[in-house]
Amino acid sequence: MNRIFLTLTLIICIVICLLQASCSSKDVPPDFPKKLVDFHVKLLHEGKPVQEAAIVFVAETPSSYNVLGLTDLGGVTKPKTAVNTYSQSGIPPAGYKVIITHTPKTASELSNAELGKMTMDEVTAYRKKIDAEIAALPHPVPKEWGNIKTTPVKITVPEKGGSVTIEITDSKTFVQ
Repeated sequence: MNRIFLTLTLIICIVICLLQASCSSKDVPPDFPKKLVDFHVKLLHEGKPVQEAAIVFVAETPSSYNVLGLTDLGGVTKPKTAVNTYSQSGIPPAGYKVIITHTPKTASELSNAELGKMTMDEVTAYRKKIDAEIAALPHPVPKEWGNIKTTPVKITVPEKGGSVTIEITDSKTFVQ
């Protein structure tokens, strides 16, 4: 479980770094998409927003860009498109497979500063405790959604942009 936690933490860190990267317009990479549209994705589980889910949009046709998002308190993300360290809000109109990962937060998670004060043995014991707490929490996003080969989620972003709601229920997934 510790490996899953570290992998998901790494994915979230990469997403955050890419979302915060910015350059001036003269630094636009030549392979950056020519057209981006405003598009929102809302992620719900049993009608409730899924917060802090990392969403990666993988174009159905090979591309040089990445499209990423992180859901907010309302379960909504506005994807950003990135090539290397350059990013802009929006997404190219296209068809996408969607990878979604989510690690629930526990009430007893410590800050990095607090972890820095611990010995290695204390950190190891703490991580085992957190892994057990996370395993006991409900996971609103199915595990197979976190892999490009197994995710069933596909969306098409229209030329005019728009929005989509992904509703997760215990029995089915609905993309609206």
